[in-house]
Amino acid sequence: MNQVTRISQTDAAVEQIKEYLLTGKIQVGEKLPTEKMFCQVLKVGRSTVREALRVLQVMGYVKMLPGRGAFLAAKQLDNASPGIVSWFDSHKVQSQDVVEVRMALETLSIRLAVKRALPQDLRDIDNCRQRYEDALAKEEYGKLGQFDEAFHQAIAVSAKNDLLIDLNKSVSLAFFEYRRNSFLIKEHAANAVIPHRDITAALFARDGDLAQLLMIRHLERILADRETSIKNYESLVAG
Repeated sequence: MNQVTRISQTDAAVEQIKEYLLTGKIQVGEKLPTEKMFCQVLKVGRSTVREALRVLQVMGYVKMLPGRGAFLAAKQLDNASPGIVSWFDSHKVQSQDVVEVRMALETLSIRLAVKRALPQDLRDIDNCRQRYEDALAKEEYGKLGQFDEAFHQAIAVSAKNDLLIDLNKSVSLAFFEYRRNSFLIKEHAANAVIPHRDITAALFARDGDLAQLLMIRHLERILADRETSIKNYESLVAG
């Protein structure tokens, strides 16, 4: 593991600890190093390490035992862990509210972006899209929420409306935890790739109607993924 120097310390810590967990240095069922040791190696605070371990617990890699510490639960994950799907169930009302607000804000953002985006704005949007795909290809799931947020924020910035940019930032804060947990599910993460590509292409083509339609479909897919996760959780509980 290396010292963390990235802007998002928690996401970086998640990736560094995950990399350590997947090596042969620790086996399933064994106890993880202490929080203090992780802090010393990664050069981050204890709150960052605790949040990183919590994310890894939700992903299914780590199991937290009260009074005993953190243990390696799995090295390979075939599907979403119960922790992720239960999170969707407990936040289903909040997440739907936020997506509905995003539907209004982001369709306006992209309509204005088609008209106002400068060539550099379009390159920034495409760069964010590429960073998301690169992280997905490397299975760096802890970073995907950050790159997805950057993609949508870049579209808002290209709309050249300061109030809209501020509103989008506020909604992104409310959507932060949902975004991160959603992209811990491989299927959800993959479902964003084609929409991001198509939306970017429509922006480059300056096709407002198509760009707005693609954004609506993208956000509708987010709601559909959310519903699938909740149904999976309900089936798990009922079964």
